[in-house]
Amino acid sequence: MRRQARWTWGSCLLAGSLLLGCSEPAPEATEPAPAPEATPAEGGTATDGDESAVEADGPFEPSVALTKEGKGEDRALAERTPGTQRRLVIELELTTSAKKKLRVPITRIAADVVLESIGDEGSSYRFTPREVTVLTKGKVADEATVTALQTALAPGDTPAAVSLTTDRWDVVTALPWPTSEDSNAVELAAAERLALGHLMVPVPALTMKKGTRWEVRRRIDVLGIPTWQTLSCTAKAIDGKQLELDAKVTYGPLAEEPFTGTPLGLSAVASVSGQGKLRARYDLSTGTPIDMALQGRLDVREAPESKPKRFGFELHVDEDYMAQPDPRVTLKGQLVQGGLVHGIVPPDTKVWFEKEKVKVSAEGDFLIGFGRDASPRALLSFAFAGGPPERRVLQVADRVFEPEEISGLPTEMVDLDKETRKALNKSKAKISRLRRRSSDVPYFRDGFDWPLRGKITSTYGRERILNDEDHGYHWGVDVGVPVGKKVKAPAGGVVVLAEKDVPLSGNLVILDHGHGLTSSFLHLDKLKVKEGDVVKAGQVIATSGNTGRSTGPHLDWRMNLFDTRIDPQTVVEPMP
Repeated sequence: MRRQARWTWGSCLLAGSLLLGCSEPAPEATEPAPAPEATPAEGGTATDGDESAVEADGPFEPSVALTKEGKGEDRALAERTPGTQRRLVIELELTTSAKKKLRVPITRIAADVVLESIGDEGSSYRFTPREVTVLTKGKVADEATVTALQTALAPGDTPAAVSLTTDRWDVVTALPWPTSEDSNAVELAAAERLALGHLMVPVPALTMKKGTRWEVRRRIDVLGIPTWQTLSCTAKAIDGKQLELDAKVTYGPLAEEPFTGTPLGLSAVASVSGQGKLRARYDLSTGTPIDMALQGRLDVREAPESKPKRFGFELHVDEDYMAQPDPRVTLKGQLVQGGLVHGIVPPDTKVWFEKEKVKVSAEGDFLIGFGRDASPRALLSFAFAGGPPERRVLQVADRVFEPEEISGLPTEMVDLDKETRKALNKSKAKISRLRRRSSDVPYFRDGFDWPLRGKITSTYGRERILNDEDHGYHWGVDVGVPVGKKVKAPAGGVVVLAEKDVPLSGNLVILDHGHGLTSSFLHLDKLKVKEGDVVKAGQVIATSGNTGRSTGPHLDWRMNLFDTRIDPQTVVEPMP
């Protein structure tokens, strides 16, 4: 038997999403119809599945209902505290048909959000748009259309804060931005309103066990169409001031509210149904997401007997952790694809990056890195002084890497013979083992300098096209210098490889800078160090050369954080 409890307007105070000062209400005598069980498969997308529409029960009165208590000890949920500003990044993707054809360009919106007040009728936020980016991924419009959309959504140099209000059930009732009549902007504004309608999900009490389940039923606007939404929620984690939850979502018709306008280009709406999933971690004190993903589909019939038209949406709301200073954490470096970041935390702090534990020195130093094709969001978590883990989201900037074409190379430099390939694979395996090591000494702590100076002739991340054939990417920065120039250690470290005639690399030195960070120096002439040597920053380790697969004298400097390729130019000042 499902335990069902409903709260009336006067029984307690709903502070935007948390019920404050509530006594346990008596359950109603009648049992509501159960929510539909049809939901997306774990790991799939909410728009996958058969073509049949999912009908929701209704109509409903808005309600928050405990359905199953979790196990373990009760944990208090932090109360919301008005006044703290947080930067959120909202990414919006809308599709049409079961083939998921994009309706409008994917758009990313950065905005500052402040919880201003909470009360019996809902919450009020101050919403200030900061930056809008129309992404090139999945291009669906010509340049003029994209430019018009970017202009329609642009917040301007001095964007004005607007009020973003919610009702008792945390559904956004007003979002006066953007005001443009551009049809693409109007659809994106409806999607943004839906995303912001999940700033926080109502919960049934201020104390909760992990695994607690509850159900929220509320009226919500889905891409311009009023519907009933049912959220079947499960508390996945309660960590200090953070709550993580999953929710199965269903949508059904809102018969008592007449259809108006032409949302999604529809001339009429005879019926609507849908399903989806919500996964989110919330900062309870501000009532805003740390990371949230709402993914769903909506099937709409324009006439009772017509075939349903399918619309999909994937909405992400993530914090920008770097926009709000955290006095406990220092992050130095570039949050870009190919970037390296040196973090400093109080001693005895635990750190995880993308859910993998990170080595932290006794003084609190740690490293994280972003590959060439890193996602625009990265998870970074901390547990301070034995406290609960706190998840944070870093925003990682995209880069454009121009391809590099080199023609007229001798065949043996491009098409390797069997013996060379065998030797190359053996060398790669050895180097890979070296890079998996994680030494304890943070030689990287004092930063990096150029190993030598000269003209930069090639850069990191460029696709290499040799004799009109694709040969992967260039992973270093090339500095054109004559043979015999001194190559210095860019930072302190231990020599873990000093070897001549390495396939393709020529004479090669690899330095271990600590915590899995290594520098490789390719195409050298003379080696001035041996394996096991401890070197200081600025110490000569070799001279530049033209060995291995090289088209002229130069130094190829590469960096790795374990298996992640790092751009050396992100850790040094620009070459003068």
